Amino acid sequence: MLVVDDEKPIVSYLATVLTREGCAVLTAEGGREALSLLRVEAFDLVLCDLAMPDIDGLRVLKEMQNYQVDAAFVMMTAYGTLRSAIEAMQLGAYDYLTKPFEYDELVERVRVALDRHGAWEKREEWTRELEAFIFAISHDIAGHLVSLRGFGRRLKEKCSRQLSDECRVHLELMDSSAENMERLISAISDFARAGSPVGRREMIDVNKVVQEVLLSFQNAIEERGVTVEIERVFPTVELEWINVYQVFHNLIGNAIKFSRESGTPRICIGMDEMDQYYRFHVQDNGPGVRRDEREKIFELFGRGTESKVPGTGLGLAIVKRIIDKFGGRIWVESTEGEGSTFYFTMPKQAEQENSHAA
Repeated sequence: MLVVDDEKPIVSYLATVLTREGCAVLTAEGGREALSLLRVEAFDLVLCDLAMPDIDGLRVLKEMQNYQVDAAFVMMTAYGTLRSAIEAMQLGAYDYLTKPFEYDELVERVRVALDRHGAWEKREEWTRELEAFIFAISHDIAGHLVSLRGFGRRLKEKCSRQLSDECRVHLELMDSSAENMERLISAISDFARAGSPVGRREMIDVNKVVQEVLLSFQNAIEERGVTVEIERVFPTVELEWINVYQVFHNLIGNAIKFSRESGTPRICIGMDEMDQYYRFHVQDNGPGVRRDEREKIFELFGRGTESKVPGTGLGLAIVKRIIDKFGGRIWVESTEGEGSTFYFTMPKQAEQENSHAA
């Protein structure tokens, strides 16, 4: 896919969004650069701005036809230039988007345009193959790490008298590094699994899931002196148990890790009932999330720049992938120095898998 716009922030935003959705994206900051790429590269879709100072979008479209480029063309236009967008449709453009556009609208329009060439199905097939590969290679690497740690422990036990203090320290560091790598590989495997098609749904009591998660963190809660507040009785949802557990496990685990270090650490777990979905929230009173990082933290390996808490940077990406799969949303509201509240939605009734999720 080729994204063309003379405004760098828009190009960057579109590339980030569409890459996150699994699309391979090249960018051009103007019509002239776009035409150069179209001469040497094959694209399924060209997403092009109309008004550009060097060569405008209509000219790009006409030149594409001269080059006999077999790609869907979607024009981006401001409200005041709709007439030109209609002209573009008459010249053969597949669709047009009016700025400013919403995230969901952008993804849906791109998906429909790519369907014209069967490219969206190719993208989904490629994504499934990549996820299967990641899962397989992660499992293989994890096995080698277990062996490595085992050999290290055996060496330490059988040769303890011959080892110097320095060698013992190095063995401890080796074991610690291997353990950290195991955690990372496990998180990567979870991320790949989170994107797999929806499996067997069952009726899940969210109260039991939350209690099981809190029980798994009992030692950390007691060590940090965290006060846990559950605001209400939760409903039953028809989803996959492992996915619901992962969502609450990662969010509650984050809330415990980032809860206030001085004073009384506190986390709150609650829910609001809407017409078609439940809106859950997990709140902490930790350092908060900077405004410019509230999108980044949901990306792969996305961590706050000032975060000193150890972690893989995959937990929230896994949560977002699961929530996307079931057609929900996740976001964070935060006040720096006071804490963060992570909101996410779950459908009241079982729905078909959101096949457009990344």
